[in-house]
Amino acid sequence: MDLVARIAPFFAIIAVGAVAGRIGLLGGRLGGWLSAYTFWIGFPALLIRWLGDAPPPDMSQAAALGLYGISLGFILLVAWAVARRLGLPRQSVAGLPMAAAIGNTAFLGAPLAVAVLGEAVRPQAAALVAVDFIVLMGLAVAILQTGAASVGLGAALRRVLANPTVLGAVCGLFLSATGMRLPGPADQGLSLLAATASPIALIALGGLIGREGAWPDRAALAPLGLALGLKLLAAPVLVWLVLGLGGADPATRAVATLLAACPTAVNVFIQTRALGVFARGAAEAVIAGTVLSALTLSLAAHFLS
Repeated sequence: MDLVARIAPFFAIIAVGAVAGRIGLLGGRLGGWLSAYTFWIGFPALLIRWLGDAPPPDMSQAAALGLYGISLGFILLVAWAVARRLGLPRQSVAGLPMAAAIGNTAFLGAPLAVAVLGEAVRPQAAALVAVDFIVLMGLAVAILQTGAASVGLGAALRRVLANPTVLGAVCGLFLSATGMRLPGPADQGLSLLAATASPIALIALGGLIGREGAWPDRAALAPLGLALGLKLLAAPVLVWLVLGLGGADPATRAVATLLAACPTAVNVFIQTRALGVFARGAAEAVIAGTVLSALTLSLAAHFLS
């Protein structure tokens, strides 16, 4: 019951947003504003705060971070290869890898890991989020560009480097590596912004579920099933096995597995919508994955705790 009490608030906030979206209180325009806020302000502030406060990883932790990145990078490339093998449309081939590999780790996974496993795992959670939103997001965005014929390699690279999630993570890592702190008022303001990121993002996610929670058409079932199978099942199992074989310490292994089990990130929908590639498929992956994760993520948390 203690575990349920720690997990329930996260899904309760999503449920509140879903009800608001369903009855019209959280329409598409307002939901877009909330998503834009989290994407451009709240999320970068959260990454800067968490990563800036975390000590630089030691050699063993760095190795575990590398194994985590390799494992999810493998999942991303498998999704890309299988989608091409199945002959899916170009936009599905370009967007499905992001939906299968980029999880809701910053807004849902990392806070949930701290709630379930304790405050001591916050540095590991922050470092794993950095891997997600620098290495994996960079690779996923680069693949996503292949679905838009008008975007060249140079423009794709600039889009990756200018992504606020990447910039926020890089700034946080810089503060961590140098030990610098922002001046008092700026530091307090950053903390306030970071505190708003997760609840507002979860409300926005719930609103998306409430507004667009229709059953996908038959043509979308194959890519959706592939994305969810890789994201909710294959990814956490692979991370658990690889980090275990790599000798990662139990705490880092548990946090990494819990983050790997997170459903597709809202940021995936934001990225795909901004580029106009696989936006509907990404929305369906976010919605279905979040609903299913109420079960799968709870089971993973119970196992890991």
